[in-house]
Amino acid sequence: MTMISAADREKVYRRNFVSFLIDSILFTLAMSIIGANTVIPDFVRQLTDSEILIGLSGNLFTIGFTLPQLLIARYVVRYERKKWWFVGPNIPVRFVILLFAGLTAWLGRDKPSLILAAFFIAYSIAAFGDGVVGVPWADLAGTSLNARWRARMFGITTMATALIMLLISPLIGVILGAEGPGFPNNYAILFGISGLIFVISIVPGLFFHELPGGKAVAKVPALREFLPDLGRVLRDDKPFRAFILIRMLTNLFMMAAPFYVGYATVQLGLSSDVAVPWLLSMYTVGSMVGAFAYTWLGERNNVLFIRLALAASVLMPLCALSAASPGQGLGPLPLYVGFLMSGLAASSNLFAAYMNWVVDYADADQRPIYVGLSNTVSALVSLITPVIGGLLAARFGYRSLFVVALFMALAALFVALRALRYKQPENTLADAIPTTPA
Repeated sequence: MTMISAADREKVYRRNFVSFLIDSILFTLAMSIIGANTVIPDFVRQLTDSEILIGLSGNLFTIGFTLPQLLIARYVVRYERKKWWFVGPNIPVRFVILLFAGLTAWLGRDKPSLILAAFFIAYSIAAFGDGVVGVPWADLAGTSLNARWRARMFGITTMATALIMLLISPLIGVILGAEGPGFPNNYAILFGISGLIFVISIVPGLFFHELPGGKAVAKVPALREFLPDLGRVLRDDKPFRAFILIRMLTNLFMMAAPFYVGYATVQLGLSSDVAVPWLLSMYTVGSMVGAFAYTWLGERNNVLFIRLALAASVLMPLCALSAASPGQGLGPLPLYVGFLMSGLAASSNLFAAYMNWVVDYADADQRPIYVGLSNTVSALVSLITPVIGGLLAARFGYRSLFVVALFMALAALFVALRALRYKQPENTLADAIPTTPA
């Protein structure tokens, strides 16, 4: 392995910071325009009244992104250089949403079932493809940026994206409103803008300069040996086990996220062109404040930020439970406040903190496995959350769902306060999953 001086390494960090930042801003902006908690569930609600499918639409990207990562990690560790594991698959994946936008406009309003099927296929491909490149991207971020530059990158990404979204939220309201092009062309325009940004986001990754990371291995254990050893890791590594549990509980309280907009439009009586841009704006303002906090706090005390973000997450279901129809008490105002507070713990901030924690916690040689394991376990929970959330909303109403989400958020906060720590114990995963150096 080539040794690099501290001064030269810092120069590479600075250069990589620019490329990683542009890549991250473009990707996050593209995702925000078709917001998984705002635009997408509202779009799917125009096509079906199935609460399960609406809930699935809001969680589908998380499922597809995290599910394949453990299997991908098993192969990635065989290579010392990970850059082209990210760049190569990234190229076709980033075209999928743009193609779906064109397909939506072509199918037209008379074929809602075909649009719905096309959406789930295209969105699944985009999510699964991003899951394939997620592990090498995390490894690149761990080896080619240090914790200080990484925290700045995540924080500035959220701030920049939030500012842009705040400026364009009125435009989204116009596109979705009565003066817009009408359904489904209004949503096709949003998917088209998002898809174009996804395509442009291919470029920055080409300029990542990869620093040496973990050693390549010649052979990884067979899957029948690999999975039981992962169980032993979860048993013996208490902080990592706590982290996994927090990720699972996070997915469980976020199962309510796709239903807040439906709650506003269906139960509180707000129209989509009012609810979507206003709630998106409140969420954006909150995420911008949260990003400022993470940019400063993330490099100093990442665990503290996770705890504060989870505390803010508790307020979202509480505020939703306090909201009422216009003219009754405080009306929908608490829901707007909830989106503002939820933005402080925006998924881009919270999951950046999660990513930073596991990247710093894991040994360089085992980082892909740690990242893959935490994300895959999270995905398994995400697979059932749309069913749980949809059934709760359909059979017992939105408020029952929000009560369950509240308890899950409180449980996640409790575990973070009690058991989440920094340092990885020695000889945990490295001993449990032996590998042969290349």
